[in-house]
Amino acid sequence: MILAIALVTGIGVLAGFLLQVRIPPLPLATKPATEPVSVIVPARNEEQNLPRLLGSLPLSAAVEDPRRSALGEVIVVNDHSSDNTAEIAASYGARVLNARALPSGWTGKTWACAQGAEAATANWFLFLDADTGFESGGFERLAAAAREHQALSLAPYHRTSEPYEELSLFFHLLMVFGAGGFGAFGKARLFGQCMILPRQLYRKIGGHEAVRGCILENFLLADLIANAGGTCRCASGQGVLSIRMFPEGFPQLYESWTKAFADGAAGTDGSVLALTILWLGSMSSMLLFLILGGTTLLPYAALCYLIFAAQIFFFARQIGSYRLFTSLAYPVPLLFFFALFGGALVRKQRKQRSAWRGREV
Repeated sequence: MILAIALVTGIGVLAGFLLQVRIPPLPLATKPATEPVSVIVPARNEEQNLPRLLGSLPLSAAVEDPRRSALGEVIVVNDHSSDNTAEIAASYGARVLNARALPSGWTGKTWACAQGAEAATANWFLFLDADTGFESGGFERLAAAAREHQALSLAPYHRTSEPYEELSLFFHLLMVFGAGGFGAFGKARLFGQCMILPRQLYRKIGGHEAVRGCILENFLLADLIANAGGTCRCASGQGVLSIRMFPEGFPQLYESWTKAFADGAAGTDGSVLALTILWLGSMSSMLLFLILGGTTLLPYAALCYLIFAAQIFFFARQIGSYRLFTSLAYPVPLLFFFALFGGALVRKQRKQRSAWRGREV
């Protein structure tokens, strides 16, 4: 039985490191960016999030001397908000575009992004979620680095504040595993929270119209870019771009992960999905050894449990400000992941739709 514990641990740890060892930082650009970028922000009831994002963009510098700023314009697409999203965006100097009625077959986000791109004037498009925000100098670093890549995407550094936000740990890790292409297998699939690419490439792949009905449009956009002969590059947002995903409470966290994660698993590369199952299964087995193994096996199971906790913490601190305690108590966020993901699969099988910000998706 001790051999079985060692074998499960070895397989699990190896699977984890094949999924991700180190997320590369944003590449350093050889020269600063001067060509303007159109920042496009789809926003539905985002009055709480927009001040942080818009306040982190160099809007005043762009107004004072447009020729020296990489920021050409900020377009906030007001997606039929029922709060003060439009007023707040305008107060920061953003250009507010009120979304037209949602056509059949589109998601709210893809429709908002498509309208923003249609109205944009620069030759580079940066699509940002409203709950992101740049660190000091982060926008300039991203704009400069983008010029040396065909499509560049950042995994925003996840800042947690309240205990319930720690429950996102495995959802967030698996999102990075599946989309970043940071491991031994799989490829970069882009992160939907932050994507920058040239207008010409965006038009060539058909823009958001080509992915109009997809909840995880970033996955399919990456495939379309590859089919068009382009390449995607993903990097860490640490020190550049951060995100606080669920400031409004546990229901927001629950709704968000429910609406998208079953589709995300279906779109993940087969090798990455297989390694993920091995990793999660090994950790779950170790928990069973710890509970059911008896006093003889307890020291060995406890040691291997701590090995998994250390690996989880090593991964977690690369993607967000997760606490050490969360990794040590990893069965709690892991069981939450299994429960929510299982429920999402059942709803998907029954063709039941989820809700997000008052709209079915």
